[in-house]
Amino acid sequence: MIRLLFPLAEVAGLAEHAIAATEHKPSFRDTLDGTTPAPASWFVGDEGLYLMSNGLRHLPHLRSEWSLVAYAEGYRTSADKHAVDRLIGGDDFCEVLPLLAVQPDGRVLRTEITNGIACGATHFAIDMDTQTLAHHVVLPANPVENR
Repeated sequence: MIRLLFPLAEVAGLAEHAIAATEHKPSFRDTLDGTTPAPASWFVGDEGLYLMSNGLRHLPHLRSEWSLVAYAEGYRTSADKHAVDRLIGGDDFCEVLPLLAVQPDGRVLRTEITNGIACGATHFAIDMDTQTLAHHVVLPANPVENR
């Protein structure tokens, strides 16, 4: 199992872009199933490990022609991704993280991100291995009260 950490402020910006967009790029699954894509963050593994918005028009990156992304800390290149292939699987991938859908456990990702920022959280985590993927906002520890 590996834990990937992403800057929460960047994740929030990408999420808000996806939600505000009037059109969304379909995932491979949307294309196969013929479904209409909903606002989502895409967790991608190819040239590094990163999150991006599925909203169209893409958010331009300031220094390249690529879309703006939020990289996992320490995983900005293809070599970084391939260094953990045995933990996450060897193929490139794109996992859809719906932003507005209610998950089986009752969570809504956008609400979790928004509440996390309000609580002072600074990171979004993805825990994964070759079989599972889980995500959550890393909440700050509660300060110990002095009595």
